Amino acid sequence: MLRLDELRAEVKGEFFLQEELKNHDVKKVEALADIIIKPAAKKDLLKLLHLLEKSGHPHIVINSKGRVIFPDKRFHGAVVVTDLKL
Repeated sequence: MLRLDELRAEVKGEFFLQEELKNHDVKKVEALADIIIKPAAKKDLLKLLHLLEKSGHPHIVINSKGRVIFPDKRFHGAVVVTDLKL
């Protein structure tokens, strides 16, 4: 099970709960996310993805220019917003 306090302890970056993606410079996406995570650096992104995969928590990675359509205008899971290169 994913615990937000554990993620915050392991990953440097910004965490937001119940936020609209459009409030985070994500263009062309109108959806409410349960969690928005903006990792601080590439190593934080990689660690975050590992933790999300390990927990089985639903997640998606998008950048600020991406176009994503959520059928019910909501994503039940973590949205990782980054322009970091892998």
